[in-house]
This record gives sequence, C-alpha cells and structure tokens, in this order.
Amino acid sequence: MEPQSPEFKPPYMSFQTFWKFTEELANKPLPPRIDRSLMSGKSGTDQANLTSALVSFGLMEPDGTVTSRLQQFASGDQDDRKKMLAEMVEEFYPRQLAVSAANATSNALHDSFRDSFGLSSPETRRKCETFFLHALRLADLPFSHHFPQIRSGSGGPGVPKKRPARKKPAAATASPPIRETFQEPDDDPAERDGSGVYKQAVTLRTGGTMTLSVSVNPLTLRGADRDFFYQIVDALADYAEGSEDPQP
Repeated sequence: MEPQSPEFKPPYMSFQTFWKFTEELANKPLPPRIDRSLMSGKSGTDQANLTSALVSFGLMEPDGTVTSRLQQFASGDQDDRKKMLAEMVEEFYPRQLAVSAANATSNALHDSFRDSFGLSSPETRRKCETFFLHALRLADLPFSHHFPQIRSGSGGPGVPKKRPARKKPAAATASPPIRETFQEPDDDPAERDGSGVYKQAVTLRTGGTMTLSVSVNPLTLRGADRDFFYQIVDALADYAEGSEDPQP
C-alpha cells in the first residue's frame, strides 16, 4: 500500500513539546521566519523534531518562512487553535482517523501507521502513534475505546499534578525515597537536591531505578558538553515514556 501522503512525515516527538511551542509562538507577534534561536531552551533533538513537525503540518516552509496557516493559528484563541488542530489531523491522518472512528483496535492503528507512512521501526511507529493519540484527544475527535489510554504526563498537555507529600523512612536503615521520574523530554532535566548535585531517576521496567547525577548546573553547559548531556537526558526521557505509551 502506498503512503497516504509522501510529503507528510508524522511527528514522533512529545506532543506536549510541540503544542507548548506553538502556543508560545501564538502569544507573541510572529517573526517572518522561524529558526532555532526561538528554540534555544530545548535540546538539539527537540529543535530538529520541532522544525520537522512545523514543516510537515504546513505551519512553516522548509526555509523557516511563516505560512498563512501559522498566522491564522497565532491570531486565534485556544479554542480556535484546537479547531485548527482538528483540521490538521483530518488532513494528514485520514486513515488513522477512520480507524479511530470505527472503534478499531490498537493493532489496526499499528497497521495503518505502517502502511500509510512506511514506518518499519516499531519504536518510531510507537512514538508517531503516541503523538497522534494526544492530538486526537486534544482536538476532541473520535477516540476508539480499544486504543491505549493516554495521560497528560506521558506526552500531552494537561494540568500539572500536585506532588504528593514525601513520607519519612520508617527506620534509619530504610532506603530514601526516589525523587521523581522523567515525564517529558522538554521538562527541566534535573533538580538540585540541596547539596549542589543535580539528580534525576527513571524506573526500570524489570524493577529498580537508574539515577542520573551531575555536579554541574545543566543550564550552564555549552557546546559538546550540552549536546552530550541532553542526549542522555532525552534517552532516559524516551525510556520513561515508553513504559506508559502504547506498545506495538
């Protein structure tokens, strides 16, 4: 089966990262061109994925020129932007939308992404599907009862959850509580624990945790050090997301 839109490359990044960035653009006067200086607070991977997604959805030209679609998106309110999101989903994901409207299974969704976009890698397909599911939910489009349930913390925008109070160890020999796990690759990648060390933990699927610990403020990193650090952060974030997102 031929891909449904050879020009369209389905995004496989965090939907929250994409949606937050477009809303940031909408909250300020648009420049004539979008370049990576507007994404300076994001990792190199997120910058590349954002650029690709904006071009794929027709929000900007390959050279960064802002399109009339992005101008229309930026001039509307939140409800208008959600309506435009629905229009983009209907335009670029017609087969996947049909699968959802028919109340089909997650395997049928896997097949539609594989056949429509030629996605042979299960991991890439999973990320593309997750982006689509969050877009589907936010746009209030038909969502199959047989699709995996998604949460705002695993890729889509939502109301921040209150952090539960931490319990004190029952005994002196008890292990200290894990600080938190990664939720989004564009969140602050580390949090200082009071000793000058930045730590972040991810829960392993077979049990236990793996913690990233650095004794430098990641916001001060530059060049190769910054790229290397955020490659590790992105990898941990992708792994954490994979424990909640739909599996192929």
